[in-house]
Amino acid sequence: MAERPQRRKLLKAAPESDQNDASDRLSALSDCVLLLILSRLDTKEAAVTSILSTRWRHLFLSLPQITLQFSPNDDVSHRERLFSIFTPFANRVLRHRNNAPINKIRLSVTHSVESFRPGFQSLLCSAAAALATYRVENISVFVELDKTTEPFRVSVPRGMFSSDTLVGLHLSLRVRWSVPELVSLPNLKYLHLVSFRLGDEDSVPRFLRGCPSLENLVLILRELDEGESEEGGGVETLRVSSPSLKCVMLFWEEEVESDFNVFVRSESLESLFCSLQGRHKVTVDAPNLKSLSLVGHVLEVDIIQSLVSIDEAVIKAGFLFQVADVDDLILRAGHAFTFFSGLQHVKSLSLSENIMKALYFSPPVMPTFRNLVKLKLTPVYCHYFPRNWILQVLFKLFESSPNVELLSLSEVSDNYFGEDADFDSVFPRALPLSFVEHLKVIEMNDFKGGEHEFKLVEYFLKNGKSLEKIALERDGWKSVPKDCHRILSFKKCSEDCQIVFRKKWDFIKCPELRQAMNLSP
Repeated sequence: MAERPQRRKLLKAAPESDQNDASDRLSALSDCVLLLILSRLDTKEAAVTSILSTRWRHLFLSLPQITLQFSPNDDVSHRERLFSIFTPFANRVLRHRNNAPINKIRLSVTHSVESFRPGFQSLLCSAAAALATYRVENISVFVELDKTTEPFRVSVPRGMFSSDTLVGLHLSLRVRWSVPELVSLPNLKYLHLVSFRLGDEDSVPRFLRGCPSLENLVLILRELDEGESEEGGGVETLRVSSPSLKCVMLFWEEEVESDFNVFVRSESLESLFCSLQGRHKVTVDAPNLKSLSLVGHVLEVDIIQSLVSIDEAVIKAGFLFQVADVDDLILRAGHAFTFFSGLQHVKSLSLSENIMKALYFSPPVMPTFRNLVKLKLTPVYCHYFPRNWILQVLFKLFESSPNVELLSLSEVSDNYFGEDADFDSVFPRALPLSFVEHLKVIEMNDFKGGEHEFKLVEYFLKNGKSLEKIALERDGWKSVPKDCHRILSFKKCSEDCQIVFRKKWDFIKCPELRQAMNLSP
């Protein structure tokens, strides 16, 4: 490469020893050191550095991780021209390497329009060829459509689903594509399918059958687009079954109008998270499940095996979603109670007000949660649900949880203890003394300074014989010192109890994350 005039002048004026040192300093570095430096850049930036010296002009083609991103600015007039430049460069990076293995491929295309289809199709073919040639372990493909473009169909090469070396596969394709008839990914452990459309009922089982070692599945479903209803209109069941699965996460991108039956079955499954938007029935057959999270709406949840092994449950699902009549209400409440009774062996339980409403209409006898030591409540204010009903459910829940040591309230809702209530009579109706006396830690998050909150803190301190700490979370405690003084003046039943005035996000301990969130050290 010809040297720049300024560089030639500097070298001419310098002593001979310095000239040799300056000209050899970069080229003297070993390939592994240069690759380590280039790995800090994305693939395009690494390629640009090749103009610095012929010494590593093609070295970027040996990088173990390939990151190809097409993310043009908002100037629509140049997108197609820029994509026509990006495509051959990306194809060259994926196909013409220095026989070096590839650890990871990340391909991202945003603002995609239908005219990009041929170029994007060629990129997928190049990625599939790289899988077969360079022993790729991880691949991630992300496609985001332009807001003005309707989803178009793309044929994903079969080679993308056939690899003996692939360990992680992440596909976020907001285009129309289908799972091939044959999937062969024997060593795949991590599979993320984002914005995935259920083209047929066998699409997910077909995928899982080809992944006998799969441990982690993230499935984010989208509803059928207009014009696709005939193609996938018969899909009524989502089946997730694999003997090797340990963690499953199911999401719906938006409210799904269709009624789905969801079956999850795995003897090795340890963690299940479902975020549901629509009218769904969920059946879980996982005898070794340790963590269960259920969020959104659900008609019915059936647990085939007894959940004796479960340690943690987060239930924020509403069973009374779109109730038709009184008979439907009683039926749904019965389903909620049956499901809730199956959780009586949990050690940690987080509940939203949604399921507590259903429990009010269920049988009066609540199961005893003898193993429960941590209980978190998340209220969802609802003006038409009477406060007395909530208090009854809370009392039964607390009375049935004799060994709880930590009680966490995400907030103290007016729907629980209103400003106009007689607190001395309201608190005992919701918080039996036998329950309060055994508590060791109380967390009250999002403390707003309402009178009912102060009175509740006073009630806990007055009756908490075993209380070791009460943590109150609020922004700007320093700006309201009188509130702190008032709380500190309350009489404590347990003299060893520590009162902590905690800022929001204080539970985050990682210094780098606190700095990124602009939090105090």
